[in-house]
Amino acid sequence: MRTADDIDNDLTSVLRRAAQGEFGTGDEATVAAAAAAAESGNPGLTLPEPPPNASPSQNAAWWASLSSAGQSILLRDHPDWLGNRDGLPGAVRSQANVARLPAERAALERLHTAAQAVVDQTKSVYDPSGNLVANALRNLDQIDRKLRSLDAIDAAVAHGGRQLLTLDTSGERVKAAVGVGNIDTAEHVAVFTPGFTSTVDRSLHGYDQDMNNLQQHSQNLASRYGDHGQVATVTWIGYETPQTADVLNPDKSVASDGLAKIGAQKLDGFLNGVGAAHNASGQPLHLTALGHSYGSLTTGIALQHDTPVKDAVVFGSPGLDISNRNDLKVPEGHMFSEWSDQDPVPRLDIAHNFGTSPYQGISGGVLNDIQQLSTGDATGADGPHHITHEHGQYLDENSTSQYNMASVVAGRPDLAVRHVQPWEMPVPPPVPGDPIPAPPGRDPQPPPR
Repeated sequence: MRTADDIDNDLTSVLRRAAQGEFGTGDEATVAAAAAAAESGNPGLTLPEPPPNASPSQNAAWWASLSSAGQSILLRDHPDWLGNRDGLPGAVRSQANVARLPAERAALERLHTAAQAVVDQTKSVYDPSGNLVANALRNLDQIDRKLRSLDAIDAAVAHGGRQLLTLDTSGERVKAAVGVGNIDTAEHVAVFTPGFTSTVDRSLHGYDQDMNNLQQHSQNLASRYGDHGQVATVTWIGYETPQTADVLNPDKSVASDGLAKIGAQKLDGFLNGVGAAHNASGQPLHLTALGHSYGSLTTGIALQHDTPVKDAVVFGSPGLDISNRNDLKVPEGHMFSEWSDQDPVPRLDIAHNFGTSPYQGISGGVLNDIQQLSTGDATGADGPHHITHEHGQYLDENSTSQYNMASVVAGRPDLAVRHVQPWEMPVPPPVPGDPIPAPPGRDPQPPPR
């Protein structure tokens, strides 16, 4: 209906202008000459703008209503309409965002020049408090970090096989999402949300490599078991994560779920956008959400709303802001957690500010239907994998933790290695002559004589 209204308005405008003699001189002798005169006079044809405040599915429907010529025109003239619009194909978003990069860089460089001039001016101003210089330097540093973020994005895209799915230079820090593979044609898509202190300028390079490794590992597992579907992975730094400098700021602290709630709303839109684009094209989708550290909190809040996520893995998680497993709208049996033995983060929320724990063995832990996966030395379907110990090691190449995530991303969680609780470990049969183990609270019995 919106497209029909746009065509109707265009035709009305053309007929009115023709009746008023605004096209050509009126003396053209042939139809061809009249048509040429009208074209040179710019008939003012328009394309329907995206629907305001649209859902991802509405955005997908709007894009599908355009002709291929109209889509090309918008990509050329209005990439700013398209790059961050959830529901559009990933290839379209990436093309639009890559096209926006030079203008975004030029705008930041102009701001940098102006900010440097302010710093130079304030240095000559008498200010016993020092606040003028400090504020000017803080603003200059913020712009510097944004420019370094664009450098990191350029470097990631230059690797090839990448899609720039989000580019947002507003706010305090640049936000971005970079995909490895093609999220439009991939059947298996994983979206990874990082946490505390993650930024585009400092973190994108490492996370992009992690997602590249995970994509390859997941693809290998899928192919090994006859799944011909392609795999794509996404590093989603689409929100401003808590930073060390803001620990005491109640609105931005890592001890608060404030930033996670803001991020979860954006993540929810992104996840639903991937689903809407697949629905519009008829491409099947197995979508996995991955959340690390504070990013698992963000993921947990997002998954309390309807999304197309079929599997989810949280690792190094302080909590998911849930009171029980039923708060998460993930299919039964498809919620997983990982916890390395020397990672202190899962035990930090002793007051349960972030809800009950997703881990077994922690007081208040959610024991039903969140399957804890191994991070120890283990042999998977494709061979042996090594243990991880620390908070930042879950995505290490060839680790059991990475293998388990790859199994889930590939749609084969049955291949993952489960974490075995001490009380679930098999008890070896007694050896003749050894002491008989005592029941709890009793002394061991002497060996038989």
